[in-house]
Amino acid sequence: MRSILSLIVCFILLCFSSPILQGQTPPAPAPTASKPATHPAEDSNAKEPYTFELIQNTVRYEADGKGQRDLTLRARIQSESAVHEFGLLVYNFASSFESLDVLYARVRKPDGTIVETPASDVQELDSAVSREAPMYTDQREKHVAIKSLSVGDILEAHLRWTVHDPIAPGHFWFNHSFFHEGICLQEILELDVPLNLPVKLRNSDLHPVAREENGRRIYRFESSNLKKPEESKIPAWEKNYHGLNPPDVQLSSFNSWSEVGAWFAALAQPKIAVTPEIRAKAEELTKGKTTDDEKIHALYDFVSSRFRYIGIDLGLSRYTPHAASDVLTNHYGDCKDKHTLFAALLQSIGISAYPVLISSNYRIDPSFPTVSLFDHVITAIPRGDSFLFLDTTPEVAPFGLLLFNIRDRQALVAPTSGSARLVTTPADPPFSNYERVRIDSSIDEKGTLDAKMRLEERGDSEVALRLAYRATPQNKWQDLTQRIVASMGFAGSVSDVDVVQPEDTSKPFAFSFSYHRTDFPDWKNHRMVLPAPPFFLRDLTEEQKLSKDPLPLGALQDVTYETTIKFSKGYTPVLPAAPDRKYDFAEFAAAYSYEDGVLHGTLHLKTLLHEVPGTERSDFSAMAKAIDEAQRRYIFVGGNFPLVMGMAGPSPPPPGFANAKPEERVSILEKMLASDSDNNALIERLSQAYIDAGRAADAVMLLQKSIGHRADVPRHLSLALGQAYLRVPDADKAMATLKPLLDEKAEPEELNSSAYSLAEAGVHLPEALEYSKRAVSDLSSKTMDISPDDAEPSDFALMTALAANWDTLGWIKFRLGDFPASEKYLEAAWQLTQSSEIGEHLVEAYEKNGKKEKAAAICNMALATMASTDLNHKLSAEMDRLRPFLKALAGRLSHSGPPDGAMALSNMRTLKVPSPSKLKGNSGTAHFVISFLNSSRVENVVFLDGNEELRNGIASIAAAKFSQPAPDDTPARIIRKATLSCSIYTKDCFLVLMPATDAAVASGFPMQVFPAPSN
Repeated sequence: MRSILSLIVCFILLCFSSPILQGQTPPAPAPTASKPATHPAEDSNAKEPYTFELIQNTVRYEADGKGQRDLTLRARIQSESAVHEFGLLVYNFASSFESLDVLYARVRKPDGTIVETPASDVQELDSAVSREAPMYTDQREKHVAIKSLSVGDILEAHLRWTVHDPIAPGHFWFNHSFFHEGICLQEILELDVPLNLPVKLRNSDLHPVAREENGRRIYRFESSNLKKPEESKIPAWEKNYHGLNPPDVQLSSFNSWSEVGAWFAALAQPKIAVTPEIRAKAEELTKGKTTDDEKIHALYDFVSSRFRYIGIDLGLSRYTPHAASDVLTNHYGDCKDKHTLFAALLQSIGISAYPVLISSNYRIDPSFPTVSLFDHVITAIPRGDSFLFLDTTPEVAPFGLLLFNIRDRQALVAPTSGSARLVTTPADPPFSNYERVRIDSSIDEKGTLDAKMRLEERGDSEVALRLAYRATPQNKWQDLTQRIVASMGFAGSVSDVDVVQPEDTSKPFAFSFSYHRTDFPDWKNHRMVLPAPPFFLRDLTEEQKLSKDPLPLGALQDVTYETTIKFSKGYTPVLPAAPDRKYDFAEFAAAYSYEDGVLHGTLHLKTLLHEVPGTERSDFSAMAKAIDEAQRRYIFVGGNFPLVMGMAGPSPPPPGFANAKPEERVSILEKMLASDSDNNALIERLSQAYIDAGRAADAVMLLQKSIGHRADVPRHLSLALGQAYLRVPDADKAMATLKPLLDEKAEPEELNSSAYSLAEAGVHLPEALEYSKRAVSDLSSKTMDISPDDAEPSDFALMTALAANWDTLGWIKFRLGDFPASEKYLEAAWQLTQSSEIGEHLVEAYEKNGKKEKAAAICNMALATMASTDLNHKLSAEMDRLRPFLKALAGRLSHSGPPDGAMALSNMRTLKVPSPSKLKGNSGTAHFVISFLNSSRVENVVFLDGNEELRNGIASIAAAKFSQPAPDDTPARIIRKATLSCSIYTKDCFLVLMPATDAAVASGFPMQVFPAPSN
């Protein structure tokens, strides 16, 4: 889990990475051998750019460490891209201890002709690494330009590396990973070692066949890769967080880690000779320092910041360091050189320091001693039974800080005396890892933001920032700051840049600057987001969400973004909701306040564990979503904004229509079906009409007849049959029909309709509850994808569906006797869609909970809605029973008589809001979309069209008190269309919420789409 500045760390740290050494002979590109040619068209892999028919590595080592490796390859070239890829083969070798010979490279044409690549077409050149640092590596390259290579050819090659001077006399090691990047029909690896020499062999899933002959032991591995492996659904950042798995096969003649450490110590120790110059320099640097810690710190700063790091991996730069005296003179060195100088300076003042071999890429297998995976050297200073680990290579890392790719890793400490041993480096920095951003800003009436910003970093991020500023001339620091700020989402300009000196690692790294941004995003729409950098939390794939493994978070981190905004006189913000999420692995909180014209906002994220427990991955996703929403949440602003002219007026919504009686619907649908007997929609509608008319048996007969002659039965007809069985009633047949259909693939509407039918029938209520909960969860998730800025009729249709699903869930809970919970869902559904059926259910829930007056009020309004005849009779009977309570309610409200139901419905959809501005005419009307997120508090307000003067009403609408309760904690976004009407003759304006059913009908209102804001 990282903040945005941590991304810069990842980018800069790429400068420190290079390919890791795979063995004493560097690895070659994948290979192949000889088989009769076949035409690509006959090959099942003909669409692949190339196919390896054989890759064969034969490796032989002697007891003294000498040896050779033969690589034979045979590749079928099947595309022009492969011609370019294989047209020039490049292989590395270390010229000081091995040679590389190209025994042959040839092309076999489809007609059997063979074209040899002559030796004159093979060139030997310096490698890129050796050109960069010739003093540190002897790596060379053989370039083989393949002659006459074309599509359809077979490329054959045979190369041999010969080790004539072992790196470690009497020892050898080798790594190999099998080819998985493409198609390989056969891959062979043979390891040939002396029979009487104890060696260690490590292999993963593939096991060798071993044989003994002529005093040798030969291990033979055979493999193939007949299809490209599917890309892992668990991304590399999680899968490889603790390092890559070791190569598939490893060979080593080292029998213990002590042996590995003794070999390296023998190379390094002679180079740590204390010369008079080194002693004098150490005394100069530690003069006046009284404690060992002070002296170590002074010498660390000197070697770390004053000596340029040559970034070459251990092994590629040989294993023997340069003498400490040479490094002192040169003022540069690789990792082992910088350790050598540091250790010599420490030794001159009586402090011991040991080299530490570590891998920044791979996980180390403690049971397999080898030097092959180590690519870096750091320093260990004894501290009782443990060590103080220091790394002088990053140049500007604070004392004691190890970069994240070598923390919590196994490393080999090679002491001057005694046995080397594997230890684990610290998991956290030696100090609190934090990031603090302070922004003090002001915004004028035109939306121009001016700010003073200060960013302070301690930990991983500061190293990358220090390196970036150190590598940039000081007169270019403003340009660098501009790029950094732009990468954080701030599109304005910076000036007056002030930066802590990158080399001063004794205190946190910080930089500050002035910031200017005209036309701040969305100001013209009377809203803005809090100016702050974004948090960076990775989205989890579906596979990651399902995994039960711990999810790595990294080092503990504390991130605080604090912003103030001073508004011009007459402008007032509406404070947004302030989330507060606490888990055992992390906590996040936002806080807002407004006083004396200044808004103060704080976003705070703190991680508490290094990894999220596997069972809490859903909590991580929920927290990440809450953080993202908090960062994007609008702050609505009220004030006398300038007018923007040219907006179109609304067009009226289409009128509704009345439903026919059930028997009338049956007659109409029967006639329609007679002329269109295979129309599935008509069949389903007629079956429902039969049920509504009390003819469930006819519905079953119709559906059985329709389904009986079909090989592929539509799901909706089977669901209709199951629900018809419930009305017969035959609950057993109903569940036998419904249950197979309501699997994980079932849609919310299928789950909901079946759950409601079960609730109405009063059977299988536990199953109904499960189906309903699944439907509500799925629908709620869909609502979170709605964007109020470009809401469509289908988005408003989701609101009616959500209300129906809440009603179903509430009704099931009612049937189960959970009346308080039932009330919550039914209230939420009623507030969203005032349908007669939902109203009737809420009446019953209120009565069960002893809320007679509320029941009477809802019953009065439900009677004013369009209801079926049966439902209207039921509501009327309830009203007769509840009328005394309605009269009592009217009396308390000082009404002369019982309130009119239709008027009460209108009142519940109408709110008074302060008039936003003076009208040019006598009155004005405008239309808006309002969104809520799990509460009655406004999340967003979008101006659609109408009187432009009323655009200023956004802030007033956002501050209004709405009644839109959330029945539970399931994240759901509610959107409502509303009309704001203002008149010069009234103090307040009236905001009327459109029924969700009406809003779901395309109205022709033009929707404005605004780009995503950047600060």
